[in-house]
Amino acid sequence: MKKRIRIAAMAVLLTLTSCVEDMNVPCGWITIEPPVKVEETRSVSDIDYLVSISRGKSIIMPPAHYSTLSGKISLPTDTDYVLTAESCTKTEAESSPSAYGQPRYAGTKPFEVSTGQSTTVLVSCSMDNAALQLLTDDSFYYTQYEVEATVGNRSVTLSDTDTMAYFNVDDTTGEATLSYHVTASRPDGETGSSSGQITLKRKTLSRLTLKANAKGQIGIQITYDDTFTPIVTEITLGE
Repeated sequence: MKKRIRIAAMAVLLTLTSCVEDMNVPCGWITIEPPVKVEETRSVSDIDYLVSISRGKSIIMPPAHYSTLSGKISLPTDTDYVLTAESCTKTEAESSPSAYGQPRYAGTKPFEVSTGQSTTVLVSCSMDNAALQLLTDDSFYYTQYEVEATVGNRSVTLSDTDTMAYFNVDDTTGEATLSYHVTASRPDGETGSSSGQITLKRKTLSRLTLKANAKGQIGIQITYDDTFTPIVTEITLGE
């Protein structure tokens, strides 16, 4: 049964004002206010988002945890700035807090700083990677089973105790090809196995359900739940 999960987790308010630095270079100021927590539909832990600012290929402000930022950040008057927010890096999304990874939420928003004006920029962060869940149905009578799930050079082993894993997807296509290999057994010595591939999709929970027929042959049912978006984060620059 699909579950619709929607959580608004955090908003960060940053206020841009105008100023003039030394040598009469027009600029804007970013004043970072405390996080504003918006209404949630269930309890989650606060996420200390990484926030960065870039312009073209230049990094104006390197990624820094929100909790470490204080005071004012000066930005020259210009266009084509981009605010980026992410709950964790792509590496952390596949390695922390365990080898099974975690959901990664990210978003970007272009903005410009105008002399003598305040600018407001709203960034919405949504799930940027893919989730895989292992399930069994009533026909699956094996008592022990494992699924080795592989994307690229990364493999994780799912079982009845570890049923969820997260995988990064291609930046352009939003997809990743996952190969799986199922092995199962019973106390009487009966064994079964199955292998195949599925396509993982960004912001989507892929459910891999194990089945078995009367001869013990293992079948796989794949269902996709694109309502799996546990956290929607908004980060605001402006008044």
